[in-house]
Amino acid sequence: MSKAHSFFAKIIELWALIGGVVLLCAVLVTVINAAGFSANVVVRNFGFNVSGLPGYEDMVTLFVGFSALAMFPYCQLKGGNIAVDVFIKSAPISVQWASHIFSSLAMAAIALFFVYMLSLGVAEVKSDNTETAVLGWPVWPFMAPSVISCALWVIASMMNINQLPKTA
Repeated sequence: MSKAHSFFAKIIELWALIGGVVLLCAVLVTVINAAGFSANVVVRNFGFNVSGLPGYEDMVTLFVGFSALAMFPYCQLKGGNIAVDVFIKSAPISVQWASHIFSSLAMAAIALFFVYMLSLGVAEVKSDNTETAVLGWPVWPFMAPSVISCALWVIASMMNINQLPKTA
């Protein structure tokens, strides 16, 4: 494994871990919000009120959006992309090799298209000063990391080409 490959693999792993931490935060906020609603059912019989977290939906939407894309490069790097392994595993090695090359290049092209389109989207959302409905948070800082995620996805797809069977 080359130094560049190892470097990018570590960056992709760290990015996925950051996505996992953000997803865990979304889960914790969801648990707190659900506990609040459950507590409200109990205490309203006694004339009290426990409200849900204001802006819960805003926060969870932004966090999950980031988290999902942050994990795609790691999934790609580990070969967790969409493939029909049932048919490919029994195919000749040359067919497996060609399928692997094609799927890696196709995924890189799709992720590169996402980089381009998300970059345009981030610029538009930033120029429009789009904010979340309840919390009033600007949306673009949560969208910008998606461009990084997709760029890492391109890199992971290209790194997969080096993981081909040596015989064809």
